[in-house]
Amino acid sequence: MYRAVLIVLMFTMTGVAGWFTYNQQQHVRDAVELESAKAEIGKLTGALTATKEQLVQTEADLAVSEREVQELTVRLALLKIDHRVARIEVVKQEPSRDDPTKLVTTVRFLEFDRTGERTGPEQEIEIEGTRLYLETLVIKFDDQYVEAGEFLRGTSLCLFNRVFSESVAPEDGVEIDQPGTHPTPYFEGDTADELYHTELWTQFWEYANDPEAAAAKGVRAIHGEAPFMEVRPGKSYRVELRSSGGLSIQPE
Repeated sequence: MYRAVLIVLMFTMTGVAGWFTYNQQQHVRDAVELESAKAEIGKLTGALTATKEQLVQTEADLAVSEREVQELTVRLALLKIDHRVARIEVVKQEPSRDDPTKLVTTVRFLEFDRTGERTGPEQEIEIEGTRLYLETLVIKFDDQYVEAGEFLRGTSLCLFNRVFSESVAPEDGVEIDQPGTHPTPYFEGDTADELYHTELWTQFWEYANDPEAAAAKGVRAIHGEAPFMEVRPGKSYRVELRSSGGLSIQPE
């Protein structure tokens, strides 16, 4: 009987020891899993923090990009602004008294300042022919000044020399402004600003033939232009100057 009790007691102790061992191992496994979970959470937290930082940087980069796009849009817009500088109104068009097979065109020529206001006296010009050429001197400044909207160099400048036609040679054309003078639309007094432009006009061909001197003044191009239009009776034409370019003639 004692032997039976001893056997039962041994089995009981073995079971208790086994349970205790299993329980300890389970605790170890749980602890390992917990540490692993903590490490994974740490990684996820770090990744989330990095993602947030990236999002903040991306938002900042987008804001910079948007400002750059806006600035570029403004600069491009300034480059493409067209300013009305003159108007040609066709008063009449009739056969020449000397040769009825030819037409004589009479136009009214008006100039405008940089604000779009009339400036100087209107001129009535009579010339044989129907295709009117505007001989002009044009100064174009570097795009950086135009893009910045600088007062002195923020737009191209032009001076109207004379009008000629398909029937009248340039040297026989009707004079508008005196070559070498300061165009009326840009003259506001003997200020430093006006003297800056005056020097360009009075030494126009010197600068035109000296690219380095012209570049030192911020000038991109300086030359003559002669756009023309076949004009029709009763119509008027808008002469425009692009901020970064030359002249164009459009019917109104």
